[in-house]
Amino acid sequence: MGSEAVRPLVRTMSAQLTALVRSRIVSGAYAPGAALPQDALAAEFGVSKIPVREALLQLRAEGLVDVFAHRGFQVRSLTQDEAHEIFRLRLALEPQAIARGAQLAGQLERQSTGAAARELHQALEEGRREDAGDLNGAFHLALVVPARQRLTAEVLQRLLTLAQRYVRLHLQPTGRASRARREHEALLAAWMAGDAAGAEALASAHIRATYEDLIQVFGAHAERT
Repeated sequence: MGSEAVRPLVRTMSAQLTALVRSRIVSGAYAPGAALPQDALAAEFGVSKIPVREALLQLRAEGLVDVFAHRGFQVRSLTQDEAHEIFRLRLALEPQAIARGAQLAGQLERQSTGAAARELHQALEEGRREDAGDLNGAFHLALVVPARQRLTAEVLQRLLTLAQRYVRLHLQPTGRASRARREHEALLAAWMAGDAAGAEALASAHIRATYEDLIQVFGAHAERT
């Protein structure tokens, strides 16, 4: 009886820790390759190792954390192969879902999506790169209208979460944030107008351009090493 009463509280704490560590990973606060020692995290958060381990295992299932024998958990590294797979899948699913969203969106969805775009662009203007990945994902997901395309939104949310760290990497060179804003504004305008074909084409071009930028970033890094 006692263990059954305690277990839901452990799961709740685990979920809270999962969200917190996930946020730190996608914002870059925990860098790619950084160790995630369970003892240190448990001490920092003032909890036992049980919910910490559950949180790290959940993040491993999400593709944000790796675990190695004798080394434990660490933040998954950024790789060109993973970027290719993420953006290939986004290109296969997202533009069509956004086109459908342009047809399905009601007034409330259009208002909330416009607000998501403004919040993202404000963060970029203020140089808050640590917030850009999360806000970018929220904007892209809003275009899908998750309430009307639930299964598609669930799949895309996973891809957008994995993409967040790569989006931050993509935005680092000068001028990228301004270009991203122009592309977002054009996409949003077509979407707001209910132009499904236009929104689909602009979404596809935007995702592809971001991936091509990432290839250049990885190439430049390879030349320096």
